[in-house]
Amino acid sequence: ENLRTMIRNHVAWSEGLAERLAREPDFEIVSEPMLSLFSFRHLAAGIDSDEHNLGLVNAINDDGRIYLTQTRVGGQVAIRFQVGQFETTAADVD
Repeated sequence: ENLRTMIRNHVAWSEGLAERLAREPDFEIVSEPMLSLFSFRHLAAGIDSDEHNLGLVNAINDDGRIYLTQTRVGGQVAIRFQVGQFETTAADVD
């Protein structure tokens, strides 16, 4: 039962973050949440968006608080987000 609750929480938190990012004009949801995984891009005018999003992934990972990966969707770099650690809380996702 605890595992089931944890998975439900992870899915809900991931969906909530995707919804928040979708409301922001500078973000694009590239793949809708499936379980606790989704992909997004940060849109920045006037710069190479692939380089920009790779730079964001590297900067976030260098910070050490969370770890993100990148993927390509439709030939463009996207950032992958997934909740999966047992110790993750709603505050971590916020």
